[in-house]
Amino acid sequence: MNRVLDAFVASDATGLVISTIEPSLHRNTLARIAGLDLKVKVSEVHSRQITDKDVQAWQESFDEDDYGEVKEVVTIVLSRQ
Repeated sequence: MNRVLDAFVASDATGLVISTIEPSLHRNTLARIAGLDLKVKVSEVHSRQITDKDVQAWQESFDEDDYGEVKEVVTIVLSRQ
């Protein structure tokens, strides 16, 4: 997340969408933005239940230990202030 956030701040992009299964990423993103006094804000946060389609896609790339206990996918939308 840190590399993606740094790349976003350095770019000309006006928004960034991050989808994650990491439950603490929203909190960590807010802390990083505040700690570095970035001119970025979390403009939206959405969560949805993990679907069978998600699990099917992940099976090709990840071990079930990486996502087995996770129940939601969280989407965090960042925008420039």
